[in-house]
Amino acid sequence: MLNEIITALKQGSYELKGDSGVEITGIKYDSRNVIKGDMFFALKGQHADGVKFVDAALKAGAAAIAVENGVNISAKVPVLSVRDAKSALARCAARFYGEPSKKMKLVGVTGTNGKTTITYLMESIFGAAALSSGVIGTVNYRYAGNVIDAPHTTPLAVELQWLLSNMAQSGVSHCVMEVSSHAVEERRVEACAFVAKIFTNLTPEHLDYHKNMDEYFIAKAKLFIAEESFGKGSAVINIDDEWGKKLAVMVKGAITYSIEAKGASIRPRSYSVSSSGIKAEVESPWGNFRVDTVMTGEHNLYNIMAAAGAAFSLGISARNIEAGIRNLKNVPGRLERVSPESGVWAYVDYGHTSDALERTLKVLRKLTDERGKRLVTVFGCGGNRDRTKRPRMGKAAIELSDFTIVTSDNPRDEDPGDIIAEVETGMTGAKKFSSAPQGPEKGYMAVVDRKEALKAAVMLITDGDTLLVAGKGHEDYQIVKGVKHHFDDREELRAILGSRKRC
Repeated sequence: MLNEIITALKQGSYELKGDSGVEITGIKYDSRNVIKGDMFFALKGQHADGVKFVDAALKAGAAAIAVENGVNISAKVPVLSVRDAKSALARCAARFYGEPSKKMKLVGVTGTNGKTTITYLMESIFGAAALSSGVIGTVNYRYAGNVIDAPHTTPLAVELQWLLSNMAQSGVSHCVMEVSSHAVEERRVEACAFVAKIFTNLTPEHLDYHKNMDEYFIAKAKLFIAEESFGKGSAVINIDDEWGKKLAVMVKGAITYSIEAKGASIRPRSYSVSSSGIKAEVESPWGNFRVDTVMTGEHNLYNIMAAAGAAFSLGISARNIEAGIRNLKNVPGRLERVSPESGVWAYVDYGHTSDALERTLKVLRKLTDERGKRLVTVFGCGGNRDRTKRPRMGKAAIELSDFTIVTSDNPRDEDPGDIIAEVETGMTGAKKFSSAPQGPEKGYMAVVDRKEALKAAVMLITDGDTLLVAGKGHEDYQIVKGVKHHFDDREELRAILGSRKRC
C-alpha cells in the first residue's frame, strides 16, 4: 500500500494528494519500464527531467507518481510531492523491499583506491568464519552461488534494495559493498543500515563530477557523518592518508589503521613485502594477528588492516581473520599475475588513477630492481572522464618505468590520439620513440591500438623482466564511439606471451 511505503519519509518532507490506500506493486524511475501498479518517481538527471515522462508512465499504468516540490501534475492517480526525489526514491524502495539491509550485517567500503580488494578480503574472512556472505562491487555482485554483472560499482537505489532483498531471502547474513562517491551524492545508498564503514584514502579522481577535492571528500564523509541516512556503524579509517586523518577527527570512536602512526588502533609491529607476498605481525585492540599472504605491496597491507578492522568490529575472531587473509590468492585485475610459466613477471592491474598507478609501479619497481631487471609499463586513460589525471599518470609511468607504452583504454567518444597527447604533457623530458627500440633504451612510445601495444611491449622484454598492463584490470571490453567491444588484457597477454614462448 502507498501509505505503508511513504512511512519511510520524514514527517513534513512530503505532501500527498490522492488516495493513500492505493496498491503499489513496484517502484520505477524509468518510464519505459513502468507496468500497471508501479509507482513512478520523476527524477532530475544530467540529461533529462523525469517530469517529461510522467504522461508516458501514466499511460503504462502507473498507480502513483512522485515529483519534487514545485512541480504541478494533474493526474487521476495519487501524486506525492517531495523535497528530494532521489532521497525519497531510496527510502521508499528500502521500505517497499522490507528494509533488507537491516536483516544482515552490511559493511560499506569507500575511498579512491582499495575498495574492490577489501571486499574480496572481507568475503574470504566471512567464508573462514562460516558466514553466508554477499558482495556488491566493481567486478560483479555475488551471493549464494549467484554472479551478476555489475553495470555500476554501487547499484542504483531500486536495484540495490532489490538485490539486498534477494540476498536476505537467500540467507545472506553478512554483505560487503563498495560505496562510490556518486552513490552517496545520488542517494543510492540512503536508507542502508551500515554496521561498519571503511575509508581507504582519497586521491584525485572523478574531478569531472566533483568540482574539487574538498567536494569529493565531503561526498565520502557523508557516509560516516550522516548516521540518520546511513546507520551508526563502526568507522574504520586509514590515518596515513591526509583526508583519512581529517575524517578521523570528525568521527568519534573511529577504529584507525596505519603503517606509520603509533597511535593507530591497528598497525604492524613488523612486516616484510616481497615478490612472494606479505608477512606481518599486526597489533590491534582485539589482540595481535598474523598476515601470511601471496598478495604483495604495502597498499595491500593497508587493505588487509582495513578488512581486519571491520571484521573485528563485527565480532569475528583473529583466527578466522588470519585464515581469510591466507585463503585469498588473488583479486581479479588487481596486480594479477598472468602466465608465470612464460618467464616474464607480467601483471594486469586496474590502476586507472595517478595515485593507483604510482603505488603499483612503486611495488613493481622495488621487486624488479631486486632481480636486476627492467620494468615496462603499458597504460591508457579513459575518454569522457576526469582529464586532469592524464598528465599525472604519464609522469608517474615515465618516472617509475624503464620504458612506457601509452595506448587506448576506453576512449568512449573521444579521439584516442587526443587522449594520448594529454598524457604526454606529463612526460616532458622523456625520449619518445616512433617504433620499438633495439636494446634496453629508456623512454616511451605511443601505440593507439591496445592489442598492438601489448605486442610491442612483449617484444621489449626478456626473461625475468616485469611487464605491467594497467588501467582496465578485470574489464573484458573496450568502449569506442559508444560501442562495447570484447577486449580482456589478461586473455590478450596470455596469447601473446604464449606465442613468445613458442618462438
